[in-house]
Amino acid sequence: MKPIAIIGAGGFVGTRMLETLVLEGQVGARAIVRSYRNMASLCRFGSAIDVKRANAERLEELAAALEGVETAVNVTTGPPAGIVRSTTVIHDACLRAGVKRLVHLSSAVVYGDVHAPITDDAPPLAKHWMPYARAKGAAEVWLRQQLGRSPLDIVVLRPGIVWGVRSPHTTDIARSLCARQAYLVGEGQGVFNGVYVDNLVAAIRAAAGHAGPAAGFYNVGDTETVTWAQFYRALGGPLGCDVRRLPLVSASKFPHSIGSVVDTIQNLPLVNGMYHRLKVYIPDGAKAVIRASLEGDYSYDRFPVAYATAPGVSRELWHLQQVRHKLPTARFASNFGFSNPVSFDRGIAKTVAWLGTMGRVAPGFVAPVAAG
Repeated sequence: MKPIAIIGAGGFVGTRMLETLVLEGQVGARAIVRSYRNMASLCRFGSAIDVKRANAERLEELAAALEGVETAVNVTTGPPAGIVRSTTVIHDACLRAGVKRLVHLSSAVVYGDVHAPITDDAPPLAKHWMPYARAKGAAEVWLRQQLGRSPLDIVVLRPGIVWGVRSPHTTDIARSLCARQAYLVGEGQGVFNGVYVDNLVAAIRAAAGHAGPAAGFYNVGDTETVTWAQFYRALGGPLGCDVRRLPLVSASKFPHSIGSVVDTIQNLPLVNGMYHRLKVYIPDGAKAVIRASLEGDYSYDRFPVAYATAPGVSRELWHLQQVRHKLPTARFASNFGFSNPVSFDRGIAKTVAWLGTMGRVAPGFVAPVAAG
């Protein structure tokens, strides 16, 4: 692969991408992180990667960090208020540094519940309830305006829920299943629009290393069509949770709770901006106490006998379970000659093995060996 820089390399997806490059013997990938603190987790790669510190919202700083690379991959995370700003700065920094291609990671959340079939070029929802989704959608709109007028080859990838080993989403779901606090919306027949982390990394690398023009917007996801009930069953068995006993939550009316009211207030534009500015000053211990008080503390009784009858329902998860159509991925597969390297079953096996290292797997369950 030609010289590549990963902006936001200290995060979940960026770190996994670096791992795959290093494990395959490729050297010279550039990891760009916001702070010195984020460099710590990358030290294990040694001299195989080049680590630079740069703020994705500071043009001169980022342009200097991008000098000499041919492709930049934007996998940054951060508060919604900064997403559009960082997207424009990353684009302009790439131009200033002479980068040829920008691979930008968006999110399928921009489409909301997907109640009808949709194409790769469909516009994001204009009035999404979630600040993160609105910001991701606005960044997509801006990038689409640059297609055809920018000398950069702009590739926008739109993954669904990134699940699997070390996934924050998977960690939260596993905790709720272990604690018998999970739930299914309706009958759990909503589509789990997910992508196993290694499939996403493989898609990013395919887009980054493509020989010809690659510009455009592409959905990326797992090959299989999986419902939420199937996903929960695949994880629930190893975690000692009988998914048949989970409560079914109404799909027609959101069940409000103290936690959901707090979540709704937090998602108001002004409050959300203040929240993200202030939360950096809240100690991690205090955050854990607040979360436990709103969602339930899962740490003390990891495998309880009783199942929750009225669990706290997250608005985000409630909407995710409402999706009725799988996002099409044929366009990406055709344009890049791509096929996912990891099947759903293999991804589950890998995930269960990982959860077992954290004591999440139920006593007596023997996790299958995941090949590869």
